[in-house]
Amino acid sequence: MVILDSDHTRDHVINELRLYSGLVQQGDYLIVQDTNASSYLRDLHGHKLPGPAEAVARFISEDPRFIQDRTRERLLHTMHPGGYLRRKRCNIARPRPDSG
Repeated sequence: MVILDSDHTRDHVINELRLYSGLVQQGDYLIVQDTNASSYLRDLHGHKLPGPAEAVARFISEDPRFIQDRTRERLLHTMHPGGYLRRKRCNIARPRPDSG
């Protein structure tokens, strides 16, 4: 499991996702903290900045190994909506033993 919780700007988070995603084993999680931060990140002029949620959306569209696991939000309140990314399990076809 890898948990990301540092600089909450989109560009920083997408770089972290790309960098650390390779450490996550199949079936385990890459969790992006504070995906709700996009609603309050502002620059010095008050313009809304893209944050963790936007980074997650981009990452999910780029990397088919991960899916958002909304079952982790079952308590109806989370600071990390859409931020629980589970690495898919890979079904590798194994050769069947010869019957002859």
